[in-house]
Amino acid sequence: MAARKLTREQADRKNSMRSLPQLSLTNREILEGVIGRFGVDRKSRIVRRAGGISLNFKRHLFRQQLEFINDPCKRKAAVCSRRAGKSFAVSRYLLQEAIDSPGSMCVYIARTREAAKRILWNMLKDADRQYRLNMKFNNAALIAALPNGSEIIFTGANDSSDVDKLRGSAFTLAVLDEAAFFNIDLKELVREVLTPALLDTDGTLAMISTPNSQCAGLFYDITEAGDYGYSTHRWTIRDNPYMKEAITAIERDIQSGILNASDPAYKREYEGRWMKDDRSIVYSYTEQNVYDTLPEDCFWEYVLGIDLGYHDDTAFVVGGFSEDLEQLYIVDEFKQKNMLTSDVEEMIRHYQSKYDLSRIVMDTGGGASKMVMETFKERTGLPIAAARKSSDKVGLIRMLNSDLAKGNLMVKRSFDLLKEWDKLQYNMAGTGEDRRFDNHLSDAALYMWMESRHYLFEEGVSAPKAGSIEYYKQMEDKIEERLMREEEEPAGHDESLWGAGYANQDAFFN
Repeated sequence: MAARKLTREQADRKNSMRSLPQLSLTNREILEGVIGRFGVDRKSRIVRRAGGISLNFKRHLFRQQLEFINDPCKRKAAVCSRRAGKSFAVSRYLLQEAIDSPGSMCVYIARTREAAKRILWNMLKDADRQYRLNMKFNNAALIAALPNGSEIIFTGANDSSDVDKLRGSAFTLAVLDEAAFFNIDLKELVREVLTPALLDTDGTLAMISTPNSQCAGLFYDITEAGDYGYSTHRWTIRDNPYMKEAITAIERDIQSGILNASDPAYKREYEGRWMKDDRSIVYSYTEQNVYDTLPEDCFWEYVLGIDLGYHDDTAFVVGGFSEDLEQLYIVDEFKQKNMLTSDVEEMIRHYQSKYDLSRIVMDTGGGASKMVMETFKERTGLPIAAARKSSDKVGLIRMLNSDLAKGNLMVKRSFDLLKEWDKLQYNMAGTGEDRRFDNHLSDAALYMWMESRHYLFEEGVSAPKAGSIEYYKQMEDKIEERLMREEEEPAGHDESLWGAGYANQDAFFN
């Protein structure tokens, strides 16, 4: 039977289909010709089969994003403003690396696990739908698996337990997002965990963040001081072609006075510039507020402040004050995630046994928290009360800062509370704390401070040492005061008339 003769159009289509799997990323002309014939849907399938999925990604990235991703340096960092498209670039970078290296592991590390999920998890799901990648998402473990065996892991690095989970892994790409705002020692994370994890694959470490107001930390040293040999990139919202309407809104807010273009916060958030601004720091302590050992020979009274959480830390802060001292001393602290009510109760009993607490105050911001507090009161019989809250939290913080300025609030040098205070900043409007920073120990300390009675201190006058100059001066003052009083006191009776033994108050004419 003779083979059916194909038309010219059918022959061209057959030849094109045969050649598709051998297409390279640089063979753009042939690929675009096929796209023109078979449409956009066909394009997604063809590009995926050809191994050229990066072509699709790059079509949605602008120049600065591409320069960051394509930079061959194994250690690189990017300083960006808000809304600059850094998270979008990171999502495509992770996908590209996972596709190009079958069976590999990439890790995305945010300040907390919840932040990692909020910032990038859904963005990766959108990319999966857009490019038809057939990825599998484990919402509990926050692991995205690709058909080629690669995995993208999402995690946080809020404390040592989070960091320990990363030990022993081998990553092709590790991305630290908002690297300027980590609560842990970033040098330790990079040196002891990520650097060994990237050795096997000669992997890449990428950091990206907006600047912080302290102008300090590893990310600052890398991007501003030029330390450690990182390749540094910079771009802002004005480089993002998809943010034209947002830029127009910013210009309008500047003209109306809502935003101040000369304000350090504006320069950090919208221009991506390192600008130090102590005004944005919430708690203003100095070296005068730090102690190493408690004063001796004092009778202490203790108050415990508790800030409840579950996914966030539950924090405990113990403060001590004495009638002999003007200062309130923070003597103990603890915080931990995922604490059950039984765990919290155990910690309360521990502190009660250790300090014989006179008062316990607990955050009851939500209905569940109030129920927990009432349960603890019933079970323990301890003096637990709801923390006094105010709609003007900023005002309360200013009052606490006044105590700090006077040297009336003291914190032990090694405490994590000081690390929180070092980083905790106000939001741009100055109406509250920036949610990117931990404030759990800070809130527990604030509740405790409000219940302390150190402000009732009255400075007594100590008696001078017998035989000293001050002693004789005090004696002279007392004698002089008595003589003056006797001179001013009128004679109330005539002793020759009424007899001895009568006092002035006995005379009827007094």
